[in-house]
Amino acid sequence: MLRFRLFGIPVLVDWWFWVSAVLMGGGTNANSPAEWSGVAVVCAVMFISIIVHELGHALAGRNFGAHPAIKLHAFGGLTFLPGASFSRMQSIWVSAAGPFAGLALWAVFFAIDYSGEASHGLLRAGVRAGLYINLVWTLFNLLPIQPLDGGQILREILGPRRKLLTSMIGGVLAVVVCVWSLLDRQLFTAIMLALLAYHNFRQQPVEGGVIKG
Repeated sequence: MLRFRLFGIPVLVDWWFWVSAVLMGGGTNANSPAEWSGVAVVCAVMFISIIVHELGHALAGRNFGAHPAIKLHAFGGLTFLPGASFSRMQSIWVSAAGPFAGLALWAVFFAIDYSGEASHGLLRAGVRAGLYINLVWTLFNLLPIQPLDGGQILREILGPRRKLLTSMIGGVLAVVVCVWSLLDRQLFTAIMLALLAYHNFRQQPVEGGVIKG
């Protein structure tokens, strides 16, 4: 495991993160040094992008009195926010801070791409990965499906008396997106959505203000 601190926030990177990053970065199809170099660049961009997303949660949580810590695991990351009891509005801000950070990083990659400075080679591969990860992944994370950030925001907007409604909205939407993913032959996404649908229909609680994905 890799451990370090960023802006005073402890960060732990599980080795499974790197395994999943290589798989998602095209490692299963890489057959030459040049292709493996491309996989390494995509993994680096993935690492930076997820760190920035989790830092958004962590810094917002620290602003409201939490003592954040970040963990990167297989296929994503988590921000732990002990030491604070957030109001509903504060929890919404903390949940939204991660996607906002991701969109800000997307704007940076977009500016680099627009400038024409990354027109070829590994830099181009890195910019394309940054654009995709920080836009598509961010929009996916904003879907109102628990425990995604969008689901946590919806839970706080509807309030504790409407937990069942929050779960049903998340579950139904997860099923719809799962079916669409199957029709589009995106098997990994379909499996993820099936698990999220099960999570929501089981009404498994996500503790507000404690963990942000």
